[in-house]
Amino acid sequence: MTDETWSIDKARTVFGVGRNDLHFLDILESGELCIKLQDEQITINEIVQKIKSANGKSPGYVSSFTLRIPQLITYQIKKLRTTFEKVFEELEYDGEFIGIYPVKVNQRSDFVTSVIRSDSEYGLEAGTKAELLLITSVIKKEKHRRIVCNGAKDPDYLRLIRESVEKGFKVAISIESLHEARMVVEHFDPKKTELVFRIKPYLNVEGHWSHSTGRDSKFGLSIHDLYNVVDLLTQAGFTESITTILGHAGSQITDLKSFSRFGQFLTNLYAQLRDMGLTNLENIDFGGGLAIDYTGKHPPDLMYQYARNIVLGIKEMLKESHGKHPFPNIMIESGRGITAPAALVIVEALEVRSVFPAPGGECFSETALTKEEEYLEKISNVTELTDLVDIWNDFHSHFGGMSLAGLGAIFEREMIVGILERATRERLVALGIQSFTSEKQIRSFWHPEHIVIGNFSVFNSIADYVLVQQHFPVVPISNLHVHPETTVRLVDITCDSDGEISHFYLQNTDNVWFTKDKRPLTMPGGMMNDGIPVGILDRLPGSHFVLALVGAYQDAIEMDHNLLGDLPDVELRLREDNTWGITWITGAESIEHLLRDVGYADINVDEDPYMNS
Repeated sequence: MTDETWSIDKARTVFGVGRNDLHFLDILESGELCIKLQDEQITINEIVQKIKSANGKSPGYVSSFTLRIPQLITYQIKKLRTTFEKVFEELEYDGEFIGIYPVKVNQRSDFVTSVIRSDSEYGLEAGTKAELLLITSVIKKEKHRRIVCNGAKDPDYLRLIRESVEKGFKVAISIESLHEARMVVEHFDPKKTELVFRIKPYLNVEGHWSHSTGRDSKFGLSIHDLYNVVDLLTQAGFTESITTILGHAGSQITDLKSFSRFGQFLTNLYAQLRDMGLTNLENIDFGGGLAIDYTGKHPPDLMYQYARNIVLGIKEMLKESHGKHPFPNIMIESGRGITAPAALVIVEALEVRSVFPAPGGECFSETALTKEEEYLEKISNVTELTDLVDIWNDFHSHFGGMSLAGLGAIFEREMIVGILERATRERLVALGIQSFTSEKQIRSFWHPEHIVIGNFSVFNSIADYVLVQQHFPVVPISNLHVHPETTVRLVDITCDSDGEISHFYLQNTDNVWFTKDKRPLTMPGGMMNDGIPVGILDRLPGSHFVLALVGAYQDAIEMDHNLLGDLPDVELRLREDNTWGITWITGAESIEHLLRDVGYADINVDEDPYMNS
């Protein structure tokens, strides 16, 4: 691919921007990455410069920061409700949509209040005492909102629930064990109590957390416990208190057909429990599971297919009752699907380091030169990809490994290995990589030979990348109009080998597109690879990368590894007059605050721990 064949549309394809869950990002003809809300656009570089100009001398200013966009929460909530209502109309479904936001996904006040402002009926889910206190504080003037209390419950949690009910809050208590049911019977009045049966989902679905489903799930009532709980609550007069059954299929479910089976499963239980006398049962809570398209490989109507499959599953099972049971209201506890788009980490590139010496000006010994020419001839004459792998392994073995040679000899060998690797990639492209079967081996040909030092901490900003290998899209903010020169690894400033993000999803195209140095940018069928494409390597220092879709869970599970705390928080809003408002919320967490958390209260250093660039 030549520069002439490169285009902004190809850049959009490579980085997945402007579509699916990166619909709010776009690339201008100048190659600048921008945020797009409605028809208005603002470049990331403009945001960076405005923050630097207005807050560059503020305490806690860092050249990297987290960008919050609360309006994207509103967008997701409205889209979710509208999607279900559209499916209800299409499939003639006579039930209501009830949205519930699980605050564990992101408890930040700006996120929770954005949820509330977005929908006057939206409910909230608590999994702990602290989360219940948070919720009741936030909605103290809107007590009509539904609160679902999940999680393990001790007497103090139940006391807090009871006090909330007495204050007028609309609280539903999930029952997950016979022990919890006994405590509810002991401490609650059935006439003032709403109960939810949380049931283990006895089916397996495909997703990032599919291990949390089935009989071994840590959540919910086993079927044998369900019978005992029904008997206990019936005898204690709580029959009319049970309004909802809840099942959680897992998070980030990618097999959308699973939701149809899940709908059938929970609807079957719904019908049987009503047949057992629980006639006030009117809601099915499907928990979370709505996927965010981190890779850009899923269909653009992902949310619609999710809603449609759930409703189809319910209707299919209700056919067997011949109208005996009403359509249940559908409750959705999507958290990731609501908040993930609403935060981005903007990372400044501090410097670029290269694995191999730059080509040019080589001065090799005669022996080394002879060996290099021998390998180059072998590479140029290869006709089978398997032979190319053998040559790759052979020259790495010959020139690699531990060495006691002098510095000059090591430099010479590194120079030759770099030359041979580049020649191998050229030949690999000529032979056609589509026919190659060993993905693991071929990926080693493309491993990035440039490292970008970013002013951030993976552990604090995107901890799930390390904890559960969650993929996050990474996009350079400039020179996107240029045919990418190469690919890089983005590493943080922690002293930890896991502190890097290099995964990049190669989008599906009929033919492979390559960087200038013959590393793939796309792949037929799509594939996860290592290496973030960049336009012009020399222009990276002082520029920035965007880590997108980090608004779910990353704030809640951040780690202060190496005493690197929170980056500054910046909020971006599109005003009613279509002008942009950029607000500096907080500076980076200070060293003094971080040290105090680990027991050093007498060290007064009012500085942030990140690099001063």
